Amino acid sequence: MNSNGPTGREAGHMWWMEFLSEEAIQPSLRARDSDSLLQELAGLLAPEAGVTQAVLAKHLRERERLGATVMEGVVAIPHCRVEGVRRIVTCLGIHRGGLAFGKTGDGLVHLFVGMVAPPDTAGLHLNVLSRIAALLHDASLRDALLRTTTAKQAHTLLAQTEAALHPHSVPTTHRAILHR
Repeated sequence: MNSNGPTGREAGHMWWMEFLSEEAIQPSLRARDSDSLLQELAGLLAPEAGVTQAVLAKHLRERERLGATVMEGVVAIPHCRVEGVRRIVTCLGIHRGGLAFGKTGDGLVHLFVGMVAPPDTAGLHLNVLSRIAALLHDASLRDALLRTTTAKQAHTLLAQTEAALHPHSVPTTHRAILHR
């Protein structure tokens, strides 16, 4: 990834996979409550974000207090901007049993996408959030993600889905994934 942003953006498309590594996918979250869930997501984000898990968890909790990040279906996208973060980083966690998250009545959430960004990336940060929400709006993709059992399967599924949506502008990072 270059310092100006993802290669997919240069081609006119936002690619979530430019911000999601296989190592940042947990196919079986263990959290039993919102706080431990945010702690788990922070642990997935920390290695690539360049700040500690504790700092990230604190900021994710503060952001959730402002308003829950649950979207339709079984998805939540806890996100924050943090000083000291090197670049936008996302993670994906799958909670097999589902977890009550957000307002009462939102139902159980199974797919959690964590995101952290540097404070000076507001526009790009919002574009990445929008791209994630657009992809996960597709119920068949959500169902397919819930059927994956490994980080590699989830990562490959997402890469293939993005490539199918924009077959003529696949970023270099996707090419290796798609030709496994």
